[in-house]
Amino acid sequence: MYEIIDKILLFLGCTAFYLYRTDSSLAIIPILISLALSCFFIYFEDRRIRLIGSLLYAVLCFFQPEYIIFLPLVLYDVLLTRYQWVVATLPILLLFHMTEYSGDIILAAVGFITAAYILRFKTNRINKLQMDYNELRDASTQISLQLEAKNKDLLANQDAQINLATLNERNRISKEIHDNIGHLLSRSLLQIGALLIIAKEEPIREGLTSLKESISEGMDQIRNSIHHMYDESIDLYQQIDRLVKDFTGCHINYEYDMKTPPPLPIKHSLIAIVKESLANVMRHSNATKVSILLREHPAIYQLIIQDNGTLSKQQQKFLTEMIERQDFGSSMGLRNIFERVKGFHGNINLSFDQGFKLFITIPKTPTNN
Repeated sequence: MYEIIDKILLFLGCTAFYLYRTDSSLAIIPILISLALSCFFIYFEDRRIRLIGSLLYAVLCFFQPEYIIFLPLVLYDVLLTRYQWVVATLPILLLFHMTEYSGDIILAAVGFITAAYILRFKTNRINKLQMDYNELRDASTQISLQLEAKNKDLLANQDAQINLATLNERNRISKEIHDNIGHLLSRSLLQIGALLIIAKEEPIREGLTSLKESISEGMDQIRNSIHHMYDESIDLYQQIDRLVKDFTGCHINYEYDMKTPPPLPIKHSLIAIVKESLANVMRHSNATKVSILLREHPAIYQLIIQDNGTLSKQQQKFLTEMIERQDFGSSMGLRNIFERVKGFHGNINLSFDQGFKLFITIPKTPTNN
């Protein structure tokens, strides 16, 4: 943009001086040639093309001395580049046609060349400052986006830590209630039972019986609350993440994509399946990489465990026949996995094309295990 403004200023100045000095009917020709060449340089940014065009115009000035007035406009695009030595053609042309030029033409040519140089220097500085500003703005934007992403990660991690601490605290409270209050109530029930045996008066027996029933009911409620708190304290993500971190056989890529935790029986089964699968990888596979994916869909829970181990044709045939017959023989691990999945009316698929892949889906609808 700034280059175009500079060229317009140079073009207007050169044209005004040229029209003031000439009365030729062909005066429009150098104006059109210099204007077209300058526009051509704007369209083609290749410096070699600009150099060739400038040299051709300099040669034209050798045969048409009056064209030298527009030479600064043509040379503008090669100034402050490695081809700016073309500017040296100006004094050479002046030497060849000293008799053709008056003092004011020579001064005008030198003045316009100087103006072109100053304008080019100013534009280059502005462009550099604009480029530095754009780079600084982009860098600031990138840093802001990175900081925002890190803040989100920190908040998510903070929420996860708070949730984990809450679950651990629930687990601790449930254990303390079970170990302390539960034992006290159980001892109270035993003492009341002993008193019922030795009590003779009917009013006392009725009072003790009512007290025993109240304590029993309270104990049942406490037991239910403890079980509920314990169930909520089991974090599926943390439990499997612990298994992944404790596994040393190979690298594991663990991905968890569940918004709502599954019911407790499904949690226990998924944890047991992952544990059994990792044990099988350790004992039977030569895999160097394992991936575990837990994902929640609108109607199902999905578990995919895959490794990059290799199986012989005989092993693949044996496993295929075993799965088709549902006869697992001594393979208690696979038997347990299949039974757990079938207990929730889920589906399980095995494939051996690119390593061993276990694909499990469990419906969300309530089922009896």
